[in-house]
Amino acid sequence: MVARKRLEQAVSSVFFTLNDQGVVDRQQTAEAIREITTVTGTLESSTILMALSQDRNGDTSLSQHALTTCTLSLLIGQNFNFNPLELRELATAAVLHDIGLLQVPPHVIQRFYSTSTPLASREMLQMQAHPRLGMLTLERQGGFEDQVLKIIEEHHALLDGSGYPKEKCGAFTSNRTRIVMLADRYDELITGFGGASPLTPHQTLQHLFREAEEGQLDREILARFIKLVGIYPIHSCLRLNTGEQALVTQLNPDKLHQPIVAITHQPDGSTYAPPLVINLGYQDTGTPQRAIESVLDTTLPHLQLPPSCAA
Repeated sequence: MVARKRLEQAVSSVFFTLNDQGVVDRQQTAEAIREITTVTGTLESSTILMALSQDRNGDTSLSQHALTTCTLSLLIGQNFNFNPLELRELATAAVLHDIGLLQVPPHVIQRFYSTSTPLASREMLQMQAHPRLGMLTLERQGGFEDQVLKIIEEHHALLDGSGYPKEKCGAFTSNRTRIVMLADRYDELITGFGGASPLTPHQTLQHLFREAEEGQLDREILARFIKLVGIYPIHSCLRLNTGEQALVTQLNPDKLHQPIVAITHQPDGSTYAPPLVINLGYQDTGTPQRAIESVLDTTLPHLQLPPSCAA
């Protein structure tokens, strides 16, 4: 996806300057946000999610995480009809939400990213300090809105009080903070942040749903997010009740649990050439009534995506 490469370069420049000079270049940040805003206003949200999710297993780069968190936050914020100022503040906070990690000792970051071994209590406190460290960095530099600082400081303040900083009450956070919190968590799960096994988009949504039911995340925001990206997001690999294998190529806005799929493999493992395109929500009578049986963890081999999905 050409747009993804352009966005990656724009966000990477922000972090290169931050690493090199120790300050956030506000002009670079604004340009990156304009690029991301253009893409989110042009492409379908499901297509954007597919592009951002591909090849992310184990990718814990800070700039890529910032890009994904910002893009998803903007999609949700646009769904809430936030005004341009609110969207700009939301996007700025989302891009910069984890810059405090640059002040955490590298060996702690490395252990947290790449191993499931729990951090020692002192190391965990260092990790949990990153929201405040990021906020203080921008506060000292100056020129950033109070709402941006507040979102960054509170993006791990879970609604049930189990997050951090401990003195921040998640129950009183704003919708924009909760949006960044959700987008941040989505990307953590899909990339295997913290040493966990990376999840598929569908598994990630299931995990987020459980966390929302437990009171950690905002249910309404999650519901809006799921409606944007689908219960079975584009590029999800499926096994059908017929034993066939398929790939989600398009959503049904009114039937999120029954997307349009390209059926690529017959029950015996042989391929359909070309793939059979079936709308699971509107199937002809007299034909086998196909339904989703399970989600597969791996992408299907030798699949040629329809042009509409090759963004």
